[in-house]
Amino acid sequence: MLRPLPFTLLALTLALLAPATSTRAQGPPAWEASPGGTISWMRTTSTGNLLVCSSEGLKGIDPVSGTILWTVKELANAPEGGYEEITNTPFVAVVPAAAEGQLLILEPFGGTVLFNSKASGIDHIASKYFLYTNNAIVLVGQKADKSAAMACVDMGTGKVRWTKDDSFSKLTSCTSAGKDALLISTLFFAYKLDANTGEERWKQSPDPKFASMSGLMGQLDKGGANLGTTGQTQGLFITTPHSPELCFMALQQTKQSEKTDAQGKKTVTISYTTFLNAFSIADGSYAWEKPLQLQQQLGTIVPLKQGLLVGAADNNKVEMLDYRTGTGLWGKNGKGISVSGPLSGAVEMDDKTLITSGSTNAAAMLVDGTGTERWSKKVKLEGTIQRVMRMPDGVLIASSEEMDVVDLATGTSQLGKAFRGGSGNVASTEQELYLFNTKDHLLYRLPLNGGAASALNSTPLEFQGKEEATHVEVVPEGIVVSSDQNIALMSSSGSVTYNKYFPAARESGLTRALLYANAVRAAYYTAAFGYTSAAFGSVSQSIQVTDASSAMGKDITREVSNLYGDASVMAMDFTKQFLARASARFTATASTSATQFILSDAGKREFVLMRVNKKDGSLGETILLGKDKTPLYEVDGFDQAVYLVSGAKVMAFK
Repeated sequence: MLRPLPFTLLALTLALLAPATSTRAQGPPAWEASPGGTISWMRTTSTGNLLVCSSEGLKGIDPVSGTILWTVKELANAPEGGYEEITNTPFVAVVPAAAEGQLLILEPFGGTVLFNSKASGIDHIASKYFLYTNNAIVLVGQKADKSAAMACVDMGTGKVRWTKDDSFSKLTSCTSAGKDALLISTLFFAYKLDANTGEERWKQSPDPKFASMSGLMGQLDKGGANLGTTGQTQGLFITTPHSPELCFMALQQTKQSEKTDAQGKKTVTISYTTFLNAFSIADGSYAWEKPLQLQQQLGTIVPLKQGLLVGAADNNKVEMLDYRTGTGLWGKNGKGISVSGPLSGAVEMDDKTLITSGSTNAAAMLVDGTGTERWSKKVKLEGTIQRVMRMPDGVLIASSEEMDVVDLATGTSQLGKAFRGGSGNVASTEQELYLFNTKDHLLYRLPLNGGAASALNSTPLEFQGKEEATHVEVVPEGIVVSSDQNIALMSSSGSVTYNKYFPAARESGLTRALLYANAVRAAYYTAAFGYTSAAFGSVSQSIQVTDASSAMGKDITREVSNLYGDASVMAMDFTKQFLARASARFTATASTSATQFILSDAGKREFVLMRVNKKDGSLGETILLGKDKTPLYEVDGFDQAVYLVSGAKVMAFK
């Protein structure tokens, strides 16, 4: 199943809506296919591959023609719960039937198996890393004798190049260091290894004192096959294009002490120490004169152009460190500055930095290159900050509960005060920003080139079913405002073209395919329009960062390259197909779909899937799902295709 990305998604919603007063007859399928055997499950991948699992094997079906493209017999009757689409890669992972602990990794274009745990002698895979530059997959799992091991698998042949013992069982990261080398970090050490042979080129710990205890630290690194860090130690490893010659490692140690007073009362005290150091990627030598030792819990660390932004999980202090020396750049004597709550993220705004902090309630502040606050007061919102949008002279800051647009120079609100409504209640064009305020139920328009926000409608837009709006979308006919069971279209003059409510079908098995399709499209949208990741770290908040000037899909080719990185240099055919489809789908996010799907109970416990036209709310063809509470169907939100299993057949509706 597609894993959500570590930042909040701006959904281009495939709403889960229900019965309408009238439906249109089901149209004929575009094609029918008979995969063979008894079909147990079906999935579409994020790039539109159609996979069907039956008693004969896992099969790839051409979504255009219905032709059976390939079959992997070893995956006959594989459990659907063992299927995983591996995020930001062309690959899927599948667990064979009655073989818990085993795993196959394959590419869905031609059905090539890149890794077979049984054949490799490594199973119970706990973590996996795909390194396109090295044409390698690095996995952590177990050998036949149950001992933990790390293996490097050739991405082209599926053969194991080399293995390492359980000293590498607790990986915290694995990245490429050029065509022939890997950078790997465990709880206590960072390594550079030869990608072809596994030979150790260097090994370092963030604190030189630990080097003298390498035997003990090595023992603590062993065992467990990366099933989680110990209660005493946490680690974080960072590489960044802002300092390409260096890598950074943070290590948190936890100490617990117990005291008993004269009355016999015991007091337990827990203290944290975070070590942070930098190494030369070339030879592993220390780049800083000495490691940074902070009496704090390891928190969010954000690599920015100016330096490494370091926050704590247990206090409100933030430090900006020079990449080359580790010297503090902000605050008195370089000792950092204070923020409102633990650091949660940071967004660069030209030569300044927008810092977000807090947890259940959030704050944002703008600082200059010295860490000096530029706004007279912080922007405070209920909920956690989920979205930041850069505008010509301002910035939108939206949380899970509220949103505000502030002047970039002064930090004053351009809305008067924050609007109620989550971050999904915002949409933009190149000229305007639209915001729906769930407090007064009015839709506001804010010109991006300056001017005040004005309400389009004077009569509140009310939804039924005790629902509030959760999503706003600009379409050619106006602005669509929707929730799970309500959808309305408002014109640019503020008149309501339609406002419809559909009580939702309540069978959870019916909704899975639509939820999945929605997540896929939303993930593409975020990647296409985002220009930076807001935060890294053990307790970081995920913040979607967008730029209003990219709202029409500019620079999408560059964003594809940024997201999939060195995969673009691969010569393998499946990688080329993957990138071509990903690029096409990135482009598709520049325009909204003219329709969205409606899930409905047609009566007598028969379920249907319909298309609703956003321009007028009218209904398109009905696809009969039958009476099964968990029908086998998949939705492709880009191609507007629905695939339905009917007995031994698969039908496509487009």
